[in-house]
Order: sequence, then C-alpha cells, then structure tokens
Amino acid sequence: APAAMTWLARRILAGTRRPIARAFSATSSSVSSPSADAAEPVDVCIVGGGIVGTALACSIRANPLTAHLTVSLADRAPPPASAWLDDPPPTPEPRVSALTPASVALLRDVGAWDRVEASRRACAFRAMQVWDAEAVGHVRYDASEVGATELGHVVENRVVHTALHEAARRLGVQTSPPAAAVALDLPADGGGDLATIKFRREGRDGGGDENGDEDGTPEIEEVRARLVVGADGPSSEVRTLAGLRAAGWRYGLKAAVGTVATDEPHRTAWQRFLPTGPLALLPVTEDGRVSNVVWTTTPEEADRLCGLCDEAFAAEVDAALRGEGRHSHGGQGEVGTGEGKRRRPGFVYGFEGQWLMGEAQERLVDVLLKPATEAAIRAVANGFGGAAGDDAPPPFEHPPRVVAAAGPRGAFPLATSLAGRYALRRLALVGDAAHQVHPLGGQGVNLGMRDVVSLTDALAAACANGGDVGSMLVLRGYADAANDANVPMMAALDGLQRLFASDQPLVAWARGAGLAGVNALGPIRRRIARYAMGGA
Repeated sequence: APAAMTWLARRILAGTRRPIARAFSATSSSVSSPSADAAEPVDVCIVGGGIVGTALACSIRANPLTAHLTVSLADRAPPPASAWLDDPPPTPEPRVSALTPASVALLRDVGAWDRVEASRRACAFRAMQVWDAEAVGHVRYDASEVGATELGHVVENRVVHTALHEAARRLGVQTSPPAAAVALDLPADGGGDLATIKFRREGRDGGGDENGDEDGTPEIEEVRARLVVGADGPSSEVRTLAGLRAAGWRYGLKAAVGTVATDEPHRTAWQRFLPTGPLALLPVTEDGRVSNVVWTTTPEEADRLCGLCDEAFAAEVDAALRGEGRHSHGGQGEVGTGEGKRRRPGFVYGFEGQWLMGEAQERLVDVLLKPATEAAIRAVANGFGGAAGDDAPPPFEHPPRVVAAAGPRGAFPLATSLAGRYALRRLALVGDAAHQVHPLGGQGVNLGMRDVVSLTDALAAACANGGDVGSMLVLRGYADAANDANVPMMAALDGLQRLFASDQPLVAWARGAGLAGVNALGPIRRRIARYAMGGA
C-alpha cells in the first residue's frame, strides 16, 4: 500500500499545472466598491470554515508568534449558531469524530475544548477492540497500557465546529457573510505580489440593496492576501482554481451513520469487520449510554439501513455486532453458528474447479494453519513475557447490547484522494482539500488537525525569523511535514480496507493471525496505540 501511494503521488505531480487565474467577468457595477477593492490585504485568507479551517484560524491567532497576523475566514455556509450548543437536542447528531489526544490538545490550546466539555456531549473512550467476522482473532487496546486515561474522545462534529467558531470570534478572526470563491490569481515565482481571491456572495435575491445590484447580479468581493489556504473539503474549489489536481478512487461503498442506545454504559470503541466493511460502535455521550454507529456497506444496504424504523435498525446493529443470524460468519466471539458465512471460492477465475480451490483453502487453514499460528503466537508472546502478568494478551470482550435507536440517519459515499502538491507560492491546502481518507479508524479530522499544527508551526518559524509567510521556502517545509505524517496513515487505512474486503480463506486466516499476533505482543500493541493517538 505505501508503494501504491508513492506511485499515486508521482502520477499527480506529473499532471500538476501551473496556477492560473480563472477567467472572471462581471459588469463594472457588480464589482465591489473602490473602497472595498483598496482595503488592506490580510496576512492569511482561509477558504473553508469547517472544523479544520476554523481550527487553523484559531491556531494562528492563538500562537504567540503568529498572533499579530490578520486572518480572514470565508465559507459558503453560515457559521454554526451558539444557541444550539447552549441547549442541544437530547439525541446526538449522527456525524461524529473520534478525536485523538493530539487533536484534543489543539482544541484546548485555542480555547475551544472547555466549551466542548461543558456541553456534556463528549465521551472519552478508554479502550478499543477490533475483530474479524470471518476469522478467529482480535486485538484490544487499552489507554492504561500507554500511561493515558483515554485513547480519545468521540464528539459530534457540530459541537466541535460551534466551539471552534466561538473561539475564532474571541481571537479576532475576521469573518464575512457566506461567499464562494470564484477566481484566484497567484503571483509567479520570484515576484513580490500578493495572492488575489474573488468571492461571490451566496444567497442573494437581487433586491437591489447593498447586497447586490438592482439587476440581481451578485456582488463580487476581492481579497488580497499574503497566503491563501484551501480548507474547503475534498471537492476543493481553491485547489481547482490553483490548477492543482487530486487523484484517488471511490470504494463503491457507503457509510451509514446513526445513533443508538445500549443496555449498559461503556467506554470502548468497538469495531467489527464484516464482509462489506467495518461496523463501529462509539460511545458519544458523557454517561456512555448513547453511541454512534458507523456501518460501511454497499450503497443499497446503506440506504436500506437508513430507511428502517428505529426498532429494526437497533436490532440489525445488535445482530451484526454480536454475529447473529445472517451476520454470523464464523469469526471471533460470535453468538451465531456461521449461517451467514460466505460460501464463495477463495480464487475466482471463472473455471469449473474454483469451488474446489476454495474448499481446499478452507481445509488448509482449519487443519494446518490455524493450529500452527496459535502455537507460534503463544511462543512469541512467551518470549516477550506476554503469556501472563501485566503484559498478558487482553481477552476478547463482547460489546453491549444495542436496545434502541433514535434521531436521523444518513449515508455518504466513501473515497480516498491525494493532492499532488500541498502548497504553491502563497497557497496551501489542508484537511480534505489535500487528502481524503476512508473513515476506518476515524482519522479524517485528526489528519486535518495535524495539518493545522504543521502549518501553524511553519508560519510561526517564519515570523520568528522575519520571513514571508507565503513564501515557497516556508510552505515547502509545511508540505513536507504534512506529507510525511499523512501518507503512511492513508496507505495503512487503504490497505486495511482492501485486506478486510477479501473473502479468500487464506487471506482471512492471515487477517486473524495478524490481529491475534498484535494482541499477543505488548510492545507492538502499545506502539500502534500511541501512533493512532497522534504520537510518534
């Protein structure tokens, strides 16, 4: 998978075009007034006011070395209302993020985390268990093993977004009414000019007041900046206007999301790999009794799940987590008897002997490979001191029963993509505008937060040395740091998705052996946990 990502990066780089300004035309009366055009340039103009873009604005203003920089934040949608967070509805929203301690530390540094905690809509999870529906093997991570009190926090995206927007106001971030980027002009290498980006106000009705002209032509506003940052998502308009390309692929799957209640509180992130993809159960409220569901499956099945009544959805999730009925595939910790196990061959080449090859693989796995693997794992674990004592392999635990569901449900398609370049002179990309990942492991927002830290550090170093925050020298340092942090994680997530999507018996055995092996080896288990938490 890392080799595939390296190849992908080379392909994108080969197709990157020089930045050009998009053709722009408007009547003279539709352009903003001369006084507006002559406005002072800003130091940093961030396009995209979601979680990552707003976090970047806050981070720049909160850092002592960059606090003097003027920062503007633009988005097509209005900002979230604080009133919602003052009195949120009883049922959490279905879109959540599993924030690592590193991401929480960033929110705390910019003054947003206290507001999140005060909402009582953040749940710290202390353990994570991953297991396979088609193989015997699991791995369980625990925060206490790495000297931490939690592995992360599950929080609704709207809670985080609202808290960040409040922090941005306190920190003096400039905001404007909803507007969409329509043109971008970047100076040539070596020139001293600023970047110029033009916005079209959103939602105008052509009423002839100060919001637009009498003929209904939308108002165009121009912003000049030392640095423009694209934080406007996987379909980034800023990236397109800059002439940068992003390549990737769709998985042909959807993630169905919803909210459920369990029969007992829990502080564990549960993830069971089903034949179509992972099913995750994440505690989302402070008391641990309400959980979020993220179920990766086929588009048809995702739409069916979202259309179920609350009672049927809860029953379906419970059966899938526990391996009952059609969700019993013969894997770890199942209540069922394997009646849902796929009876397809391991190798499918379209010849008559394919079923025999599949059965031969199953016999090989059951008779030889499983016993040999279990013996090898025990021997290695004993060598690491993991057969007993504090480093004993954590046992498998059954998830709580899902007893009810409530609130809206939705489904979104899954894809991965990578921009060929994260930066040009006076331009940087962050978050999904630079890289989109599979939701496996909940790392999407966390990778964006890493970008925020990396870019803020690069700008802080430039300010400390009297440098230009939009210079290629400064932004190249950010791009290298972000790429080094993101590409390995992207490759790992894509590789895991493909590995667990295979129905070959030998591959299923390898998955189970890998999970069991990691679970048995304390040093490796702890190293993976620290990496997933945002550490080295």
